[in-house]
Amino acid sequence: MKKIVIAALMLALCITLAVPALAEGVRDANAAYNELLAGFNGKYPDEYAGAYVDTSDGDKLCVLLTERHADTAAKLGAAQDKMLAHISAAYRDDVKFKTAKYSYNELLAAHDTASALLKEKGYGLSYVGINDMNNAVDVGIIPADHAAAAAFVQADAALSGLPLCVTAAERLSQLGGESPAAMPQAGGGAIIPLAAALLICGAMLGAAALKRKR
Repeated sequence: MKKIVIAALMLALCITLAVPALAEGVRDANAAYNELLAGFNGKYPDEYAGAYVDTSDGDKLCVLLTERHADTAAKLGAAQDKMLAHISAAYRDDVKFKTAKYSYNELLAAHDTASALLKEKGYGLSYVGINDMNNAVDVGIIPADHAAAAAFVQADAALSGLPLCVTAAERLSQLGGESPAAMPQAGGGAIIPLAAALLICGAMLGAAALKRKR
């Protein structure tokens, strides 16, 4: 019984120490992201291809750079410096870089083109949003229209070459609509579910210990 109590206490202590540290990492990455967007002032540079929080690498903000603007060491360095110029020194250690094919401006254009043409054809849209991690535009079509819409995207000259990921999806609301993310997506693993699972395990161990004690 004592071993169970000790194990439960140790697990609770680990959770107490780990969760704030994880939350701090995400907070700093989001702060860096907000500064980056503020620096753009609504105009995305062609070097920028998106951003997301990489939870598999210390919750760093992964800033994506357009490949054609980072295909040499000099261009890569210049693009990185351009992004970091918008971020406070306190958060720069929380930033990493990767390259991606399409710029964020190209993704925005693909988003608008897909939305307009699919609506014009009368297909039921569940959502249209930019997926920074996949460097693509996610398009959700109601199941009844999905097959026809997917075929239309493949055949249409204006859509077939765009970075679109078309899937069947029910509408989340009566209006359907579009859902661009306001904060960077998290990639590489789920922190909060893990913390919750550990917390539940700790509670179960504690309950078992109390039950045996009685």
